[in-house]
Amino acid sequence: MGRMTELAAFLKARNSWIVFGHVNPDGDAAGSCIALALALEALGKRACVYLPGGLPEMYRVFPCTVEIASGDALPFRVEGGFAADVSEPERLGSGRALYDACPGRAMLDHHATNAGFGEAHVVDGAAAATGELAVELIAELGVELTEEMATWLFIAICTDCGRFGYSSTRAQTMEAAAACLRAGIDLDGVTRELYRTRSEGRTRLLGMALNGLEMDGSGRMCWARLTEDMFRRAGALREDNEGIVNYLLEIRGVQFACLAEERGSQTKFSLRSKLPLDVAEAVAVPLGGGGHACAAGVTLNLPLEEALARVLAQAEAALK
Repeated sequence: MGRMTELAAFLKARNSWIVFGHVNPDGDAAGSCIALALALEALGKRACVYLPGGLPEMYRVFPCTVEIASGDALPFRVEGGFAADVSEPERLGSGRALYDACPGRAMLDHHATNAGFGEAHVVDGAAAATGELAVELIAELGVELTEEMATWLFIAICTDCGRFGYSSTRAQTMEAAAACLRAGIDLDGVTRELYRTRSEGRTRLLGMALNGLEMDGSGRMCWARLTEDMFRRAGALREDNEGIVNYLLEIRGVQFACLAEERGSQTKFSLRSKLPLDVAEAVAVPLGGGGHACAAGVTLNLPLEEALARVLAQAEAALK
């Protein structure tokens, strides 16, 4: 783990930055990247955000004044690449070549499986969200939180710590959220959009997934599928899968839950567990994925049913 002061100095030393999120960006990736880019602009730097696939539709209701790029053409000459919430270089997706080509490379992340990359980086696996670390970094940069920055940081923190309910939530998580509140965010408006509003397509997809859930004989494992046909019939976007796996884990007695999503010839998994099962160490990492103790993911180059059988076998062995 590097020092936040060293990372701040590295960022200050260059005049233009592109802030990279990971593939299939979630609230933590999108929120952290946007807030950090805004902070760099407040220092007089040129900055933009690169999110592979663009900003998810569900977050486009929130004001965002920073430029978000998604193609190969950048709006200015970039002196540095800054990865936020990216657990490994491969997770940069279509942004990997752009990041590697940057003269200076930095990284901020909270995934414990992150071995570290870039010339200056901070990884804190105990943090509940990269947004939590971003609050600390922005303070180290000497930038005062604006309402826009704080809104995106709160989105990052709140979505990744399960509304402050996951075991990863710590005192620093609450303190970072408090800093966002002091900056004047519209708490009711933000949480209404995040948790009390959803599209018709997202609602229909949730119903289809839960209607097809399955459990093993012990009642400790639960899983569901999302096929490409289900997305079409529901009229749902890819991002509408977010959070579905949590419903499976909430079933009483379930210790391991997974959502298997068909993506062409590949299958993407969202994995969740209850301690003492470390789903990252025991299931995701052995299969080529990564993540946190209770929330991880992996993508297998296998058809859905074959991939699902492999993940379930790995989880069953871990539970034994």
